[in-house]
Amino acid sequence: MKAVVSLQSAVSESQMRRAQDYPHSDAYGVILIALVWILAALAVIALSFSRESFVEIAAARNAQSLETSYFIARAGMAETIYRLIQKRFTPVVNRPELQDIPDPLDLGTVTGEVGGGPYRVDIQDESGKLNINMVQEPQLRLLVEASGIPKPDSDIITDSILDWREPGQLHRMNGAKDDYYQSLNPPYEAKKGRFDTVEELLLVRGVTPEYFYGLPARNQDGSIAYRYGLSRYLTVYSSPRPQVNVNYAPLPVLLSITGMTPQLAQMIYDRRHIKPFKNPQEITRDLPVNLAPNVLPALMTETTGTYTLTVSAYAPNSKVRRVIRAVIALDGSEKIQYRTMYWNENAPDYEGVTP
Repeated sequence: MKAVVSLQSAVSESQMRRAQDYPHSDAYGVILIALVWILAALAVIALSFSRESFVEIAAARNAQSLETSYFIARAGMAETIYRLIQKRFTPVVNRPELQDIPDPLDLGTVTGEVGGGPYRVDIQDESGKLNINMVQEPQLRLLVEASGIPKPDSDIITDSILDWREPGQLHRMNGAKDDYYQSLNPPYEAKKGRFDTVEELLLVRGVTPEYFYGLPARNQDGSIAYRYGLSRYLTVYSSPRPQVNVNYAPLPVLLSITGMTPQLAQMIYDRRHIKPFKNPQEITRDLPVNLAPNVLPALMTETTGTYTLTVSAYAPNSKVRRVIRAVIALDGSEKIQYRTMYWNENAPDYEGVTP
């Protein structure tokens, strides 16, 4: 018993001596832990600041690239307009060695580079579209269906377009007049008159932004393609002639012609991107096809001089892309020989803008 008491006394004395030797050890431990937490907090703050700085630098770089690509697009647009004016109003010099070389303007695509930044301009004469104020119901119905719009949406859109441009309050089975549009939020009235712009279609019953602008679609091999919308096939700028330009008409417009088969439309489309047709008769002369009697009279090769230009441009060494779409009308009586009918600097940004 005495031995145990002596041992406890020795341990107590040892602890007392250690406490006397290190009087602030507990306080030092608390301070050390606090310093570790402070350093960790500072590291988190520094990391957050670094990330925010990186984001701001990247945003500034993208903004600069977007601005650069915008001016490259403007330059590409101006260059293409100049070339169109030269082609239309400058006397042609006959050079036999160049007769079989198609002009990029006629093929519908012009490419170039400005300050190291590439651009591409897709050209579509408005004669290759259907005039939304003139097109008859059967052809309009075929066009809407050929655009990939399924039933019953295609019937609703067709009837509603016809009702929108016709006076009165009577509407077709799938159409709409004021009673429908007044029920929307916000309410408005049907036009009951001519379309002033193709964008008016967005007010028509059944026409969604996807049906108007188009949307990405997945191919069978898994790749992404772009399905174009009604905005690429209809116009208010073409002449009242019922024919469409065979060299500029997109596939759905070709398919809207009564008697046109998908195989024939594809053959015409493929051939004209290699060598444009000089006249519609070349279709039967150069292609192994038999045309229905009403197909050839519905086609022409005369241009209107009114073009939709869609230019896409990249800044040098950048993936930032800018798209501008404009409709210009060439006019030799004007001082600058053309007029801008439409200008959109917020055109949908997508690959493959060829119609």
